[in-house]
Amino acid sequence: MKTNKLIVLLLIVLVVSAITSCQTSNGGGQLNPLPDNPAFTFVKSMGIGVNIGNTLDAINNHVSNTPAGETGWGNPLITKEFIQALKNHGYKTIRLPVTWAEFLGPAPDFTIDPVRMNRVEEVVKWIIDEDLYCILNLHHDGGTSPKSWILKAGVDPDGANRQFKAVWTQIANRFRSHSGKLILEAMNEVGFDNLWNRWNPATSGAKPEAFRILNMLNQTFVDTVRGTGSNNADRFLLVSGYWTDFENTADPLFKMPNDEPEHKLLLSLHYYTPATFCILDEDASWGKNRREWGSREDYKELETLFFKLREPFIDRGIPVILGEYGVNMRNKDEPSRVRWMTAVTQTALDNGMCPILWDTGGEIKRNAPYGISDSLSKVLKALRF
Repeated sequence: MKTNKLIVLLLIVLVVSAITSCQTSNGGGQLNPLPDNPAFTFVKSMGIGVNIGNTLDAINNHVSNTPAGETGWGNPLITKEFIQALKNHGYKTIRLPVTWAEFLGPAPDFTIDPVRMNRVEEVVKWIIDEDLYCILNLHHDGGTSPKSWILKAGVDPDGANRQFKAVWTQIANRFRSHSGKLILEAMNEVGFDNLWNRWNPATSGAKPEAFRILNMLNQTFVDTVRGTGSNNADRFLLVSGYWTDFENTADPLFKMPNDEPEHKLLLSLHYYTPATFCILDEDASWGKNRREWGSREDYKELETLFFKLREPFIDRGIPVILGEYGVNMRNKDEPSRVRWMTAVTQTALDNGMCPILWDTGGEIKRNAPYGISDSLSKVLKALRF
């Protein structure tokens, strides 16, 4: 055990050393210092975080009028005791993915079921009462389930934008007086492959329109929340990158929204690279399952992708929230999982980000005594959380 821990710590040192020795945004031997503004100060105080996935974000993936509900994907109801356990594990931020699609009334009002709204508010209050940061979003509303709807913006931009505004108006009004530790997040992993697919050169002509639609939705989100006043007038808001992908979002076509209060916008990105290691657990048509991670080339890829965010965002005073990252637990080499999670977490922190682990109950159990996986335990110890 001691030998393994020393190996992990040595790898962290190697990663940090590699990052600070690469060609950097100031053209010299070191990265530019992180900006000193209220947004970076806020994000630093968020520490590290964890998602409560596959609960309030669950959705019925079949054509059915029956909502999946909070327990529909196999997890128990969220409890106050579970929130307290996450705090005791060292987490300061909890991302609460919520899917609203199955709880919306008809157009034009798209009224949210009050029982659903009350339950979401109850969990948010539990998180805030523990003096933790809470991120609340629209999750599988942007997915591919028959009930999902945000991706319809690729076909009907104005119609989807009206629904987007109607839903966010209700959520923002409900939470307008809540603590400044509540962060509202526009949406989750949204892009428009029906218009532009980066793997299909034949669609390249529609790329500007695909980005225009996402930029429009982000602007609608900011304007709508700000318009509800109270604490929302200057609340920190989390803007969604294109597919929350590093390279897509670093594209010049992606634009941060206009916002009246200064330094109150954060950027939401996810990291599951390489996908064959992080996502696959067996061979698929698009890739071969990777069991191991940690070569010099792997660390270089990590370094290079995070560096892409420096000039367009970080160096310009826009901090990033790494809203999801993680590795499939099946058919993986455990030391490799530890190396990957440790390296990604540390690299995010070094770049002024708040890293938020994606968990669906595998890394942290949802029932007492709320134990954590061996891999996660090693990561937290190596990072001294």
